Amino acid sequence: MTTVELGLDVRIVADEFNNSLLIHAPRREYEKVRTALQQLDVPPTQILIEASILEVTLTDEFSFGLQWAFDGDINGGRTGSGIFNPNSSGDIGPQLPGFSYSIANRAGQVRAVLNTLAKKNLVNVISSPSLMVLDNHSAQIQVGDQQPVQSSTNITDGGVRTNSIEFKDTGVMLDVLPSVNAGGLVTMDINQDVTDVGPLDAATGQRILQRAIASRVAVRSGETVVLGGLIRDNTSRGKTGIPWLQDIPWLGNLFRTTSRTNNRTELVVLITPRALQNDEQLRAVSDEMRRHFARSLGAISDLKVEGALSENIVVPLAQPATPAP
Repeated sequence: MTTVELGLDVRIVADEFNNSLLIHAPRREYEKVRTALQQLDVPPTQILIEASILEVTLTDEFSFGLQWAFDGDINGGRTGSGIFNPNSSGDIGPQLPGFSYSIANRAGQVRAVLNTLAKKNLVNVISSPSLMVLDNHSAQIQVGDQQPVQSSTNITDGGVRTNSIEFKDTGVMLDVLPSVNAGGLVTMDINQDVTDVGPLDAATGQRILQRAIASRVAVRSGETVVLGGLIRDNTSRGKTGIPWLQDIPWLGNLFRTTSRTNNRTELVVLITPRALQNDEQLRAVSDEMRRHFARSLGAISDLKVEGALSENIVVPLAQPATPAP
């Protein structure tokens, strides 16, 4: 125990084992100390971070990825096609086939429009993780796997070549450090790293393709930040033809086909922080996640009844309120 003498017959003993304070003081001073402790002893603010990692296939209709639009001057702005009012109903993105995503700062000065043409199967949702983190603490989200990479090559005296293989973490690494103030403004230090295994280089060995973003943003609790611009071009070539005949000089072109495919994709990350400052908000989020999980179980049960899922998948059933006789 730790004892602190404050004078005026006030003595505070800290009991670390029981996580409590023993206060010896006259009633008047005791009330002052208790009032101060009640103001200080508040639960720490927690932040629910909801992230969506999307891969958008860029086409001629959507060749620039994330588009920043201004209408007139800096005080204006415009949204993309679609419905953003949660109380409205209708098809999202009636002008373009797909959906549009929009964000705005507090003054409504800048609006980011993301036209992904989702109905044309140009959007791949890689992951949608959610996690809770304390205020001013770092949260990490990693979506990917470990890929074998050739690290070195050794040749023995007998001419035997030995390749050393190590595993490299690839995919999307997202590091978020949130901080919320009393007004509900959430400041986030965001570091995003995308790592892929590239082609094998004869001179330098295995290539590692890396794309990174580091930024600090401030949004209101419940608003969404869009991180985009990580565009990747993949070009592949292929050749098919009739064996032997395709290798004939000059005439071989008549018996083979050469194809070239260019695939252009953009990685887009949506981050929505939600500040939870009291027990009521924590319970509301817990109930929301519980309902979402229940709906997911219901959807899995329906698929299993219809025969769309394997019998090896076991879905937990609700227990009766009273035990059966």
